[in-house]
Amino acid sequence: MSDTPARPVLDTVDPGLGRRVALAEAALIWDALMRNGVRLAFAPVPDPAVSVVIVARDARHLLALTLYRLCAQQPLAGIPFEVILVDNASTPETRALYDRLDGVTLIENDANTGFGPACNAGAARARGRFVLFLNPDVDLMPGALAALVAAFHEQTDVGIVGARLVFPGGYLQESGAGFRDDAGLTHPHGRGDPDPFAPAYAATRDVGYVSGAVLMIERTLFEALGGFDPLFAPAYYEDTDLCLRCHQAGRRVLVQPRATAIHYENATSTRREDVEALLDRNRVRFLERHRAALFEQGPQPKPGADLDHDPWRLRVLYVDDRVPHQDLGAGLPRANAILNAMAGLGYAVTLFPNYGADAEEAQRYRDLDARIEIAYADGDEGFARLIAERRDRYDVLWVSRPHNIHFVLQGLDAQGLDPRGFVRSRVVFDSEALFALRDFVTEAATAGHAVAAELTRQAEHEARRFGLADAVVCVSPAEARVLARYAACNVSVLGHALHVPAGPGPDFSERAGFVFVGALGREGQPNVDSLDWCLRSVWPLVRAALPSAELTIVGEIADTIRARFIRDGVRITGRVPRTEPHLDAARVFVAPTRFAAGIPHKVHEAVARGLPCVATPILADQLGWADGTGLLARDWRDPEAFATALVRLHEEAVTWQAVRAAGLARIREDCDPAAFTEAIRRLCESQVVA
Repeated sequence: MSDTPARPVLDTVDPGLGRRVALAEAALIWDALMRNGVRLAFAPVPDPAVSVVIVARDARHLLALTLYRLCAQQPLAGIPFEVILVDNASTPETRALYDRLDGVTLIENDANTGFGPACNAGAARARGRFVLFLNPDVDLMPGALAALVAAFHEQTDVGIVGARLVFPGGYLQESGAGFRDDAGLTHPHGRGDPDPFAPAYAATRDVGYVSGAVLMIERTLFEALGGFDPLFAPAYYEDTDLCLRCHQAGRRVLVQPRATAIHYENATSTRREDVEALLDRNRVRFLERHRAALFEQGPQPKPGADLDHDPWRLRVLYVDDRVPHQDLGAGLPRANAILNAMAGLGYAVTLFPNYGADAEEAQRYRDLDARIEIAYADGDEGFARLIAERRDRYDVLWVSRPHNIHFVLQGLDAQGLDPRGFVRSRVVFDSEALFALRDFVTEAATAGHAVAAELTRQAEHEARRFGLADAVVCVSPAEARVLARYAACNVSVLGHALHVPAGPGPDFSERAGFVFVGALGREGQPNVDSLDWCLRSVWPLVRAALPSAELTIVGEIADTIRARFIRDGVRITGRVPRTEPHLDAARVFVAPTRFAAGIPHKVHEAVARGLPCVATPILADQLGWADGTGLLARDWRDPEAFATALVRLHEEAVTWQAVRAAGLARIREDCDPAAFTEAIRRLCESQVVA
């Protein structure tokens, strides 16, 4: 059952070798610019959002590479920017490049004023709302500028944002940094990790400071803070000091891993001993100013929590089958909403996907909050390592699905722990969908009968260790009743969270046709069974009444199943990035489910978009909705009645409007996002009762 761990395939090389290759490439770029008479022309920007300030002190080849890449990226940046170049008394060989620059504001100093003062001079000429201080040895990856700006808009109270820095050759240089009261003082997160995509460094996080190699700050804040302090000139610790003063001003410092940059490091430094001397001197100056603020107030980070800047944050470990996405079904959209709500509450969340994860970081985060740490899908070995490395780090353990609960308990037991010995505060077991109930309904649907004693046996077995949790949650009142009866535990219901669009959406006359949404990846799944029945027994009756009717099937689908479903009037899209356009185009949603557990997210989602549904009674019972509230309920054992309801809802505007209005009202009551988030907060933050 376990998938291959979702680790990226990246043939990284030693940073020293990578730097040598990069320097050779930079020399080739310099030579090409000079010999071929190429000009680096930055397009004029009347109203830049970002002012990029670069301070140069020789290192002409890398400076040429930085400007060349930045210039080439301008059409792809996604945000308007200007470039301000401050030269700190470079040699004539370096200054020869400046005659080949167009659209750059150039400031030439007669003497080397140092990094901080030169940055201040450049910022004084800035016109953008944001100032990006960029070292002259940095290659920004595509979209980095826009990603840095996005962090200011996506989160609150942000003052400074930095990038994920990577050595040439692919090793991680740092993804933000923090402080420890030791000889090193400053500790870049992840430095030297051969995997630049390592999960611990891929999430957007609050950090102690970010490197001045790529540091974006609101211009008004930079001015209010007085810019970089010349106390640290000529270089080192001025960026760290600025970040600390930003914190003290009540603003946050973030690292934004969506903004990645290759940093060649120390391009303008001379001898290493001079660098070390400056570091030692400025470390003392920095400590004299900030020691009390850093180390003499408040709690120290929890064990194993070096990446956490805020020691007061609630830390949650969430375990589920895989990285949950809205388009996957099988309860994963609900898990997606839970995780995003936790991140919205400010929790530090780690997701451990037991069986599978998207291979690429971009796919893992396509609809999950960027603040969530998504571990690799490492199964038994990875979970054992997590237990060993992060014992006592988490406050809350939240495990979804009974088989994952068994997996977690087995892993903890192997290391002599129980759930309470692993986390500090709360253990939450989420049944998600009670398989015993689904199996019972499946047996009744396919065989015509089912044995209640078997339901009792399976439910008791499935929930046999639920008593170890502080809270047990399930997805519907029906399943809560089963658990309360057979598992002898107190159960809370946590359904779905859905935002009803502000506008009414397309009306009856603006829609046409039918739509089905659901994953169809494997034979035997409830979705596959339901469509087999619908296309065989219902769809011919609908087409007889409405010869031009079209059914659109949306969702991941196996090739063999696709081939079986092809017929007149049926359009199969496969997996799509967003279901909303299909829901907004159709007039009727089809939910012919014959057996299922949980609660039908796809029906909730459709009705929330103003799309009424024809569904089977099992789904209506799971929802707790009466016939005519968002749906018409018709038994699958009567195909003619089901087809008649589909045709009626498609053709009768008055019926359609009434069912739709009642459904929207119920969605607002049942799926209120604020109530959903508050329920999660209570589950995670309630005090354990002895």
